[in-house]
Amino acid sequence: MQTVNASTAKQNFGELLDKAQRENIIISKHGRPVAVMISAHDYERDQEQKRFFLAQRLALATQEVEDCKLIDGPEFMESLRAKYK
Repeated sequence: MQTVNASTAKQNFGELLDKAQRENIIISKHGRPVAVMISAHDYERDQEQKRFFLAQRLALATQEVEDCKLIDGPEFMESLRAKYK
């Protein structure tokens, strides 16, 4: 993954658009990464993966509600404390 500073990105925007079709480009400002340029194809793939994951989580949550596998807030917090001690 290539990193370029914001000034260089501004001057070579067209070239970076072409490169972003092949690899992600990190844009930095004052030495810190501030943005990533990715292809539209990669962006859509990432969004589809997020939608798929959320749909799976929703289906699981819906099934838990239907199966009455619910716990209240204090019980949930206690289960987290026990899990991460």
